[in-house]
Amino acid sequence: MTISFRTRLFVIAGLIVAAVMAVVLAVGWSSLLRFEVARLDSRLCTEARRLAREPGHGERIDRLEADLMAKLRLTSAEQLMLRHEPAAGGESFRSNYWSDGFAFDTLDWQPAAGQPRDDRPKEPGGKGRPAEPKKPPAADRPAAGECSLASFTAAQTQWRAALFTVPAGRAFLAVDLRATEADLRGAVQDALKVVFPLALALTALGAWLLSALTMRPVNRLREAMASVTQKALDQRLAGAGEDREFRELIDAYNTMLGRLEASFRQASRFSADAAHELRTPLTILQGRLEQALARTEHGAIHDELAELLEEVERLATVTRKLLLLSQADAGRLALHVSRVDLTEMLDGLMTDAQMLVAGQKVTSRIERGLVLPGDAVLLRQLLNNLLSNAVRYCRPDGWIEVVARRLPAAVEVVFANASAPIGAEDRQRFFDRFYRGDPSRNRAVEGSGLGLSLAREIARAHGGELTLEPGPADQVTLRLSLPTG
Repeated sequence: MTISFRTRLFVIAGLIVAAVMAVVLAVGWSSLLRFEVARLDSRLCTEARRLAREPGHGERIDRLEADLMAKLRLTSAEQLMLRHEPAAGGESFRSNYWSDGFAFDTLDWQPAAGQPRDDRPKEPGGKGRPAEPKKPPAADRPAAGECSLASFTAAQTQWRAALFTVPAGRAFLAVDLRATEADLRGAVQDALKVVFPLALALTALGAWLLSALTMRPVNRLREAMASVTQKALDQRLAGAGEDREFRELIDAYNTMLGRLEASFRQASRFSADAAHELRTPLTILQGRLEQALARTEHGAIHDELAELLEEVERLATVTRKLLLLSQADAGRLALHVSRVDLTEMLDGLMTDAQMLVAGQKVTSRIERGLVLPGDAVLLRQLLNNLLSNAVRYCRPDGWIEVVARRLPAAVEVVFANASAPIGAEDRQRFFDRFYRGDPSRNRAVEGSGLGLSLAREIARAHGGELTLEPGPADQVTLRLSLPTG
């Protein structure tokens, strides 16, 4: 299955966007997780500070856990560990899911980012100058505290902990990082539900517009190639203003068209020149043979001269057809346009055909008053070629039918006849010059293989068309259409 360039570009753009977003997520996930852990550290320190300064009482542990779970975005109490230890004489308490035997003092504690390890005021002094005695803090000022952070593994999961120490005691608070990862993963998935379709739509729109701009010179080249005929080989594409790659493509196309034009014109001139050069000696030879045939009385010589004259006349006919075809190829087929009565012309040809057939059934349905502008001589030759082809290749027990009618803007003439089975390959080459097909490539059936190709060129010179219609293998149907205006 073939798809268009725009569709392919759309699919490729979608795959690229998906791949880029996957790579960005894979590379950026650790950065996002570190950022989220940093935010979690800040919340842990805040809650640990509050717990150390306002420890509460053991009977409030359930409510305290619920409050911390809401603030730290936890879904289960099992994801939380907390403990408060007073400095002396106070009541210690811990969370419901505290692991017995867990010693948090052995963890590798590090001071929280942006916080010195000791917040006590530094003693001023310098070299050669004794330090001034430290002033005791005011009675109502809380003692300066310190938040430390650590990571540890418990129950095969990663935890993050904060420890805040004040003179009255210390508070330990830890959360399971799976909750943070799950929260971050949910946020990313929610964002992707909006971002990914939007990015894909914008990328597809951009790819569609980009392909339209990119395909513009290609479309021009395609249209120019489609319009090339033997009568328009002198057309060239302008490459000014195009990108370098397309300008090179256009230059290559123009160069190829130039070579094709030169070759075609050379072949056309050769055909025309050869036909012109042959006409004079053939005319002289035909005249001499007719004179000799009229003077001779010897039977055998008379027959030989008659056969030679027939071959010369056949060669002259081929020469005339070649000359007309070369003129049509070069676009110089001169038309002497007048009002032509196609009905009268077809009636005369049908009368001649009735005398030429032997055993075949000939029928016709020709509308009256089929008048159109055209060259009477060429149109008669066109119709005569088509009718002669039907008579020549009709089966001995076959039939020939001619139907002519008026259409809204044209006159249509259909020539149909029963014939020997014709293969698909022969039908494809029906209008090729000098091609007569294997069954008829002999002198038993007269013809040069130029009649149908010449008939089509005459139809096209009048603005019409001649086509071979599909049908049974043992039937030939030629449809001729000629404009009436």
